[in-house]
This record gives sequence, structure tokens and C-alpha cells, in this order.
Amino acid sequence: MDGTTTNTAPGMERPAYLARIAADAALFAAAARAVGPNAAIPTCPEWSMRELVLHQGEVHRWAAAVVRDRVAKLSMVADDFLGPLPDDENLVAWFEAGAAGLIDTLAAAPADLQCATFLADPPAPVVFWSRRQTHETAMHRVDAESATGTITPFAPEYAADGIDEMLTGFVPRKHTPLHADPPITLAVHLVDVGGDWHLTISAEPAVAAREQRSADCAVSGTASDVYLALWNRQGTVPLQIEGDPSVLEMFRDNVKVKWS
Repeated sequence: MDGTTTNTAPGMERPAYLARIAADAALFAAAARAVGPNAAIPTCPEWSMRELVLHQGEVHRWAAAVVRDRVAKLSMVADDFLGPLPDDENLVAWFEAGAAGLIDTLAAAPADLQCATFLADPPAPVVFWSRRQTHETAMHRVDAESATGTITPFAPEYAADGIDEMLTGFVPRKHTPLHADPPITLAVHLVDVGGDWHLTISAEPAVAAREQRSADCAVSGTASDVYLALWNRQGTVPLQIEGDPSVLEMFRDNVKVKWS
């Protein structure tokens, strides 16, 4: 990856994000019904399917409440929005109702909505929440499908958008425990759709740029494979890694996606 080229930020329109939430929620629900609430989740070994479904259903209701109620500060507690939890018989239907409510809330929100967000340099709030819940639902859909043994790959443009959200939104936040002294660099290149990122990891918060440059570790692969690997939902075997592979492993060990 010699030389320097730049690429514009990936991104989708709100209707495309909402369509992806609906599609991944349907795959999630199908996987949950197929294996039942007691199934183990290989990608999240501390959880059963029951716990995964409850988590994602809670997140959908939380995000919908933030948008619907124009919440200015993300300090809400579950009593503010969650309601009664389902029994096992109604678990998946409860999840589906939460996903549908989220989609309806995001679809109805005005373009100039003002409410809290939480990533570095976020887009307009309604786009932020549409994008964030798209990729939140996507990765937990992967978790649900991991219990069935078959994970549906992602469309390249969609995966590239998720990679961009992680590298330019989550990773540069000051609380991300990704640090190195002396600094090291990581480059990411997608082989099936436009997308290049360069990450400088130092004692300060990481700095991400949408450009192709040389780095201590250069990673390339399909957008779906890179997306899954950066989120620790699959290993790095499908990727081409040049340079020092420990840089990528350090990234995977230290980047944990959470809102706070």
C-alpha cells in the first residue's frame, strides 16, 4: 500500500439503513426460533440465545426512546423505556416488535431531529441512529446465526459502511483502550468495493483517515470478511496481512464496541 490516495466516507440513505435493520432482524429472529432460547452463542460464549435476544430487544427499545423522546443526554435507565420482559414462548415475538418499533420511529423522525449521539464526528442524529442501529443489529444477527452454524455474509457496500463507522467513529474516542508507545499504524483495504483507511495508534486517542497509505500492518480482504474480523466475529484467516500481524491482533484485543 505505497503512496497516498483518499476516499470519501461510505454511507447510505436512511431508507437503506432501515431496510437493512429489517432484513437483519428477520435473520436474527429466524436463527433464534431455529435453535431455541437455551442455545449457546459461539461468538458471545458468555450468553445464551435468550440473553442475546433480550439484549438486542432492549437496545432497540432504548434507541427508539432516544429518538422518539428527543433525549439530550444518554443517561436513561431501563425503567424509562423497556417495559415487561417476555417469557420464552413470546421471546422472539417481543424482539420482532421492538425492531419494528425502532424502524417506525426512525422512519417518522424529521431530518432535522435533535437528540444525543455518541461517536466521534457523528452525522445528523437521525442518520446516526439509523446507521448505528443498522450495524448493532447486523453484528448481533451474526451472533444469533453463529448458533446455527451458518452466517450470512454481508453485501460489500453495507460492510464497508460498518467498517467506516468502527474506524472513524468508535476507535478515535478518548475512552477506547487502543494505545501504543511508540506509535504504530494499521492500514485497511477492501478488494471488492472502494474503501481504504489508515489508523495511527499512539499514547493519545487513535487517529483515523480515509486514505490509502503504507503502514506497519496492512490488511486487505473482502468488505464482509474485514467487517467480521474487525468486530471479532470471525478470525483473520480470510484476510491478507502484510507487515506485523501483531498490530491487527492488538487492535482486535482492545477495540470493544459500546456506547459509553
